[in-house]
Amino acid sequence: MQDRRGLPLRNAMERASRRTRLHMPGHFGRMPDAGDFLCWTYDLTEVEGLDSLSAPSGVLQDLQARTAAAYGAGAAWLSVQGATLPVLAGSLAWAPRGARVEIPRHAHRSVLAAALLGEWDVRWVSAPTDPVFGVPLPPSRDMWGPPVEALTRRLLVSPTYEGIVAEPPTGPGVTLFVDAAHGGHFGRHVSLPPHALREGADFAAHGLHKTEPVLTQSGLLLARHTDPGGAVERWWRVLGTSSPSYLLLAGLEAYVRAREDGDGGWGAYTDWARELWALAERRGHRVLQAQEERRGVRVDPAKFTVAADGAAVAERLGAAGFTPEAVGPASVTFIMGPQAGLLTQDGIRLLDALGPPGVPTVTALYPDIPPRAMQIAQAFHMPRHSMPLSDVEGLVAAEALTPYPPGIPLVVPGEILHQDVLDYVEELTRRGTMIEGLDQGQGGWRVWVVDA
Repeated sequence: MQDRRGLPLRNAMERASRRTRLHMPGHFGRMPDAGDFLCWTYDLTEVEGLDSLSAPSGVLQDLQARTAAAYGAGAAWLSVQGATLPVLAGSLAWAPRGARVEIPRHAHRSVLAAALLGEWDVRWVSAPTDPVFGVPLPPSRDMWGPPVEALTRRLLVSPTYEGIVAEPPTGPGVTLFVDAAHGGHFGRHVSLPPHALREGADFAAHGLHKTEPVLTQSGLLLARHTDPGGAVERWWRVLGTSSPSYLLLAGLEAYVRAREDGDGGWGAYTDWARELWALAERRGHRVLQAQEERRGVRVDPAKFTVAADGAAVAERLGAAGFTPEAVGPASVTFIMGPQAGLLTQDGIRLLDALGPPGVPTVTALYPDIPPRAMQIAQAFHMPRHSMPLSDVEGLVAAEALTPYPPGIPLVVPGEILHQDVLDYVEELTRRGTMIEGLDQGQGGWRVWVVDA
């Protein structure tokens, strides 16, 4: 008879923790040097002697000032809601309600949430797709075009989920917000790309847990200057949690202390990463980061993306005890870093688990930007109904369709559901990808559309 007192979630977590974790969070399951904050004793609330994250005036205010100084920023805000709160609060303070904002199409769904809340007039900028790996690349500077207003707001995503660094589309009259969720470690060593603020960003949002040794949901918002009008503080209080985790905040303090003291091992790690890319290519694999570096594009050495039949490779990796960050139709991506403690033999073991090189046949291409029938906020608030996926061609989407990971919408509310989008969605579902906004109903998958 089964023991109903068992702990299925705890047991599943225990099994998962025993694997070689090449995915976020960036501590990779290894206890940090200053890891004593993980004790439940320190899971505190805003009691006397601590501080308020929504209106810091004591120890958290001091920590924010140290964080800003460590990054060379004018101001910093600590997040226990990952990069989502920094993206939302920061960008809504930066772009007022109804503002025209230019955004690359490979933006994360948190950017879509900001566009919805801000009721922005979004101009989507095309993001080219790599034909082999099937992943979006950042638009080149000329794809943005010249500024069209006296104050042109551009929201850049850099680096991409796979670690490709964008050319900052700066210029006279341009103000730049960078969703740098995966770039919190930039600037720690000369072998890494420069930090976004050094590239002309006015704001930069980070999910530090992507690549650094902090707990999941640890994030930052950084500003080049201060926040004299209090716009960021205002949105932070509206959107931020009233119960911040002091375990996460203590982890952030430990990270800031480490950043003040040195490069965290990133210099030595980047040499190792490039050796791994070269070894993989000598075995016949195609490596996205090595390919882009040869083209003169800057990349994040914390990412390792190999062209492969994702589903088949994932099975081999699992059998060998590896868990990657993401598996796509034509590629598999790993997150690595100095905290992973990988040695040369670990890299060889990983390449052995990948097996022989190969590129799958993808029957549906990554879709173009669909035409817009109405603004995002208008479509979101319209009456809607659910229909079978097979019957929605030509109708207006009421919900975003977002493969996860990486959380980049294929279609957003207000856009017309064209067949290329539907074909790609069907391909992903056949491969087992989870798509937010796609519901399992009677007779198969269903999509929310705007009432005619």
